[in-house]
Amino acid sequence: MNFFKCTECCSIAMEIVSGGHEGAKVFQELLANTTDASGEKHVPLVEKKEGSILVKVGELEHPMLEEHHIMWIYLETEHGGMLRKLNPGDKPEAEFCISPEDKPVAAYEYCNLHGLWKAEIK
Repeated sequence: MNFFKCTECCSIAMEIVSGGHEGAKVFQELLANTTDASGEKHVPLVEKKEGSILVKVGELEHPMLEEHHIMWIYLETEHGGMLRKLNPGDKPEAEFCISPEDKPVAAYEYCNLHGLWKAEIK
């Protein structure tokens, strides 16, 4: 899964089908962090439940203030994925229903200050 950020307006895009990146000069690929130096606030934590996946952000609950918050959580699956947008004041978590035929692959989250974070799901 690849995510890109516009260098001019800061919009974020997700690559659905790869067609090469030669023409995408204003978009810069976001590289996901997978370890947090403090080990507490950013790496997604994944809990498998009956028929769903719960993704929480950080071992310690991430702040959800206007100036520092999680903007979205994305669950990548073998057959696609699901996005949950978050707002300041929301809990930094999302639960995704998943069919028995599909399997989770990775969880991503985007912090407005610290960027993209990823956890592989085994």
